[in-house]
Amino acid sequence: MSISKSAYRRYKVIDSVLRNKSRKYPSIEEIQTACENALDLKPSLDTLEKDFRNMKMPEPDGFDAPIAYCRQNRGYHYKDPNFSINGVSLSYKDVDSIKEALEILQSIGSSRVSESFNYALNKILVSYKEEFPDGNSMRKIIETESISGSRGFEHFEILFLACKNKTPLSFTHYSYQKRRFKSVIVHPVLLKEFDNFWYLLGYSEGHNALRTFGFDRVYEPMLLNRKFIPTSADIVNNYYKDIYGVYPIENQPKQEIVIFTSPLVSNYFEAYPIHGSQTSKKNDRGCVFKLQLVPSVELLKLFRSYGSELIVLEPKWLIKELKN
Repeated sequence: MSISKSAYRRYKVIDSVLRNKSRKYPSIEEIQTACENALDLKPSLDTLEKDFRNMKMPEPDGFDAPIAYCRQNRGYHYKDPNFSINGVSLSYKDVDSIKEALEILQSIGSSRVSESFNYALNKILVSYKEEFPDGNSMRKIIETESISGSRGFEHFEILFLACKNKTPLSFTHYSYQKRRFKSVIVHPVLLKEFDNFWYLLGYSEGHNALRTFGFDRVYEPMLLNRKFIPTSADIVNNYYKDIYGVYPIENQPKQEIVIFTSPLVSNYFEAYPIHGSQTSKKNDRGCVFKLQLVPSVELLKLFRSYGSELIVLEPKWLIKELKN
């Protein structure tokens, strides 16, 4: 359920009236008058009562507002005198930062997060338009690559919650290489995006190790009521620290990889390094790059994409692999 701009404007007035220390326990008629004065529109008493109920609803549908009616004083009040639907006060610098963040969220929100995330985003944007009406929130400045209808992305929320709540998962995994389905039990750690594809990283009971599963190969994920097997943050960080991509080549440790590139490709790699360990040495014909990496499927794919513009010099097994 989304919050309309008109409803949120009434919520703001109701909130300010209930937080007014000089006039405690306002009646619903007084709140109605305050709305009329602030909005140039007189809401019905039924509308205000509905607003009270909506504001009292738990997040994300409402604000968990502790609104109560005091029979003794014949008026409304907050049970928590410090409550506000605005949360905390913001400085002008905070507001500018939020405006920038909202534009980024708008650019990625619809394609990369679940409905509950989009609802929370909508809730913020309604407030943004109300508080800063001069802001041109409809003007798009950032455009991110996204493909609507990507297979597996419909499982984003259950996979995210499994990582967040440390809940084991059972799902059917399809291997493109082996062309077969297999049931797996995974203790999820994190979700990772690489090259516009999403992946789940977790401890696989069948492999007895960390494994990466592409969203597009996950079918019928199900939360399990069983003990969670944790993976330390150091192991997770090291797993992705020395790799380009998400799928390390089996039985290949971290090693020095040396490549030679043409001047055109050299400029690209210098502007967008493959990895933080990258070093380079130019000559008249191009540039030699050295990398300290765990070889990955994605790294081989990257090298192949440049054809004769990129030559692998070391290690020998990688030269042979690319030739094959």
